Amino acid sequence: MTTSGNHVIFIHPDGASPSHFGFARFIDHGPDGRLNWDRMEAAGVYLGHMEDQLGGTSNGGAVTHATGAKVYAESFGYEQGNLPITSLDGSTNTIVEAAIQAGKVTALVQSGAIFEPGTAAFVAKTEEIVNPDGSRVVPRAQAAEIARQVIESGVNFIFGGGELNLLPVGAAGFHGTAAQYDALSTSSSVRPSQNLIELAQSLGYTIVYTRDQLNSLINGAVLPQKVLGVFAPVHTFNDRAEEQLAAAGLPFYSPTAPAIADMLAAAQRLMEAHPNFDKGSIAIVEEEGTDNFGNNNNAAGTLEALRRADAAIGVALDFVERHSNTLVITAADSDAGGLQVRDPLAADRPVGTITNNPIDGTSGRNLPTDGVTGVGSLPFLSAPDQNGDQFSLSIAWAGLPDFSGSIVSKAHGLNAERLPATLDNTKIYELMYETLFDTEIASRLPDQVKTAPAATQNTGNVIFIHPDGSTPSSFMALRNIDKGPDGRLNWDRMTRAGVYLGHMENQLTGTSNAGAVTHATGTKVFNESFGLEDDNTPIRSASGKLGYTILEEAIESGKATALIQSGHIGEPGTAAFAAATTNRDGNAIRARDKTAEIAEQVIRSGTQVILAGGEVYLLPKGTLGFHVTAEIDAQFADAEDRPTQNLIELAQSLGYQVVYTKDQLVEAARTATPATKLLGIFAANHTFDDRREESLGLNTDTPLPLYVSTAPTVAEMLAATLEIVGKSDDGFFVVVEEEGTDNFANNNNAIGTIEATRRADAAIGVAMNYVDQKDPNTLVITAADSDAGGMQVFQFAPYTRPTGNVDASNPNLADTQPEVPFINVNRTTTNTSRAFLDGPEGSTATPGQPWTAFGSENSVDGPMGNFGIAWAGTPDFPGSIVTKTYGMNADLLPSTVDNTGIYGLMYTTLFGIDPQVLAQRGEVLVGTEGNDTTLPGQSTVPGFDGRVSTVFTGAGNDEVDVAIAGGFDNRIFTGSGADVVYAGSRDVITGGSGSDEIWAIDGGQNRLSGMAGDDEFIIGSSGNRALGGEGNDVFTILAGAGTNHLNGGAGADQFWLVSEPGDRPAAKQYVMDFTAGVDTVGLRGVAFADLGFSQVGADTLLRVSGVAVGHFTNVSASALNNQANFALV
Repeated sequence: MTTSGNHVIFIHPDGASPSHFGFARFIDHGPDGRLNWDRMEAAGVYLGHMEDQLGGTSNGGAVTHATGAKVYAESFGYEQGNLPITSLDGSTNTIVEAAIQAGKVTALVQSGAIFEPGTAAFVAKTEEIVNPDGSRVVPRAQAAEIARQVIESGVNFIFGGGELNLLPVGAAGFHGTAAQYDALSTSSSVRPSQNLIELAQSLGYTIVYTRDQLNSLINGAVLPQKVLGVFAPVHTFNDRAEEQLAAAGLPFYSPTAPAIADMLAAAQRLMEAHPNFDKGSIAIVEEEGTDNFGNNNNAAGTLEALRRADAAIGVALDFVERHSNTLVITAADSDAGGLQVRDPLAADRPVGTITNNPIDGTSGRNLPTDGVTGVGSLPFLSAPDQNGDQFSLSIAWAGLPDFSGSIVSKAHGLNAERLPATLDNTKIYELMYETLFDTEIASRLPDQVKTAPAATQNTGNVIFIHPDGSTPSSFMALRNIDKGPDGRLNWDRMTRAGVYLGHMENQLTGTSNAGAVTHATGTKVFNESFGLEDDNTPIRSASGKLGYTILEEAIESGKATALIQSGHIGEPGTAAFAAATTNRDGNAIRARDKTAEIAEQVIRSGTQVILAGGEVYLLPKGTLGFHVTAEIDAQFADAEDRPTQNLIELAQSLGYQVVYTKDQLVEAARTATPATKLLGIFAANHTFDDRREESLGLNTDTPLPLYVSTAPTVAEMLAATLEIVGKSDDGFFVVVEEEGTDNFANNNNAIGTIEATRRADAAIGVAMNYVDQKDPNTLVITAADSDAGGMQVFQFAPYTRPTGNVDASNPNLADTQPEVPFINVNRTTTNTSRAFLDGPEGSTATPGQPWTAFGSENSVDGPMGNFGIAWAGTPDFPGSIVTKTYGMNADLLPSTVDNTGIYGLMYTTLFGIDPQVLAQRGEVLVGTEGNDTTLPGQSTVPGFDGRVSTVFTGAGNDEVDVAIAGGFDNRIFTGSGADVVYAGSRDVITGGSGSDEIWAIDGGQNRLSGMAGDDEFIIGSSGNRALGGEGNDVFTILAGAGTNHLNGGAGADQFWLVSEPGDRPAAKQYVMDFTAGVDTVGLRGVAFADLGFSQVGADTLLRVSGVAVGHFTNVSASALNNQANFALV
């Protein structure tokens, strides 16, 4: 059912990061299962800074979601000085207030109390109060006033807790007696002067107090138009630490209160029955327990809250199935507690501690982790994976506070594709507003996500960049320091984002070696694998080839290849693409420790360009080199580290030119030919020194460098490599690893981690520039395999520091201070654990060398203050990993991607076929030299059934009908002639020479290429990419067609976006290469006066009578707004 008005559901699982959702996924579904959150269509990294600080607060973040305006951290609806806020739409209304004024149906759904800002800030505003004695009452503390405004707001359906805040002192309620409530509070800030429940009744609200009452109400014959649900004295949950709840005998949630999924389902039932539903609706939903339990470092309580949040997302997704003109969007505003999953663990032993930000030469600063009932209890047990295996795990925390965090927003349904891969928190309001009111408003800042030039071929190059161990928090720290929170890194500007799931065959946390093997083969492997199965037999890759990585297939197919590494040559992030070693084969030697053997295999692999550190692993013991001194030679005595032959001489005998410094590399690249083979060895070991800050002397006057000064950065290595492999006529495959992001972070060395992230981001910039300036037929893809250290950006502001800190009453970190600041972490009734913050010199302080803070660049609003870095521990965690893509096939990245999907996307780009489809295929089916047909009973292509087939029909005027058989996953090559093809689902159709006719009406998600000739594409389904190629091509979009991407290629092409008078596509079409004055937009039954042109960044949105029909990439509105560009018939 589609109503005339659109619908918006905003779900705010407060405090929840991908790591939080990963915890819930593991426990309830297993690592191969999927949450409702995972099933959402689009993902974007969320940046939640306030007007005056780097982190989001619950109240300030909610105000930004409600208005699209940046506000100060303690705002509850007003600017500083109690001035009114101007929303992005130019009014002083929130989006819910605007919806009420427009007659739309509204709902607030909250698991916390009615005053909680995640919902209340959409309809309530409170000023900061300064008392005569100078003391302050912050806006969000005025719970009774907030509750009153919520009741008087006019919202149709209000569900939550907080009866205490609705009743005056001395009044009894449904959930508590007068004495019980007065014992909780008699403050005028908490308790109203009038009975707000009676006020609600006088305003027409029906009141319910329990889940059963709510269910009875929505199952009644007549449904009310205003309902107030009051389901608990305060929150519907008890958000204390596990040990405290156990001592008090309290459950996590009230047994009589509905969960927010139940509340949302009831609200939707009531909304659908409301007479104004056709005008549209908006529901604001908050699961506050994810934040409050997280801030108490209560793992089991957080898990229950996550389950409830995800169930609500499921209810919202079901609503989209009923009402397709609905946007569902989710986002937290901060990361509560910095939760991290720790495994592997023994199932029968209590969870222990984790090393956190240790100082060399002192204790490890061990901190407790959580099991099922808290600190020191037995571990959690995951649901089975697809092999039936279960995994024991504990939960580590970075601290009690909210952190800026690794937050990912997700969107589903109408306009979900407009969620950027990196978004400011103001974008939440913008997307909701534009969907709800079907209009466009100006952004706070221009979107800085880039639009890559359209690909022109079905196959292309791949640049895989692996910033090992990095997360959105790593990039946030760098962004704050180098750009400020409103600036954008290269990583931020990539096109598409997806939450990365990196589990192994036998554990939840990805290892560097096994993760790299999965990237290289598309196959899950055991944790110690370096290219072989656990019985030391070859791995069958996802393409079906035994013992082949994607790099080896690229070499076999004649493509240029390169491995680029900031670590040593045997580091698995690159080496696992070219080497395979046995594990514990008759001894205890791990596969990844056979460094010399790995290095030799890399050199013998045939890879054209190999750039890394690790000269010591290429030289026999006793042999000195360019970087290897006698001292270094003596340090590396392990037989597995040193080869028996000189591998540099071996490389030279195989035709490699060898270089040792950045200057030598630049010169070699300048003089390279397509046949140049280059080996760069830029350090004795790694090109970085990944020890802790104290060992590097960063807290002294004589610090050691983080990186070797003569070595090129990975960005410089990549730039030089592209000068060489870019000369290949057959394309290229390049793997780049910045290993420092992992190694520094595993030592909880913040400044080293940030420098490594800076270098990784520069490499991403080089790769993106290659797509933009050299070859659009190139995919850039980035992913880590784990979260190294659980890094978090932290400021105390606006809250005071925990007791025991120096200058505890001052929330702002000075540039230096005499003691190391700390935060509390995972406290119980018996421990007082502290986590110490890192600055650029580490986490020490002496009278002569005080602790120093990191400084942020300003935002567009002004200074952002200093910050520190917190860690969850030294290990790798499954974490909050986000993969990103740019260029060719970037749009194929799903919003949640398994680590095997990295291989799949790379393989599809390199070879033009899904490797899993290839693995299922036998021989190519070949037609005749004449006019072939695949129609049933008449087929001239024996064995073709339209399903997972490769067909070459060759010469002649051929007709291939995949759709008639409900076919899918085919590769069809029709060769020369005027051919007709009817695509099914996920087919790759290549027309060849001749003027071809390609139909895509049923199914969808096809890749359609006309190649040479004047081709015609008739499209009525969605998700298709149509490439016209050479010739004057015609694209005809039928009524009801979903979103498609159209690329005309060379020639004067026609894009018929309205193919019949009165018809409209169901969604706008993306026209990727329109040339004004050459190409034409066709619109039947449309006058030029009916057209509307809107500039969207560098693109133009075309509307016909207010309906968006076309999105023209890299075309200005002024260029498109010319009647000569249109065929209006």
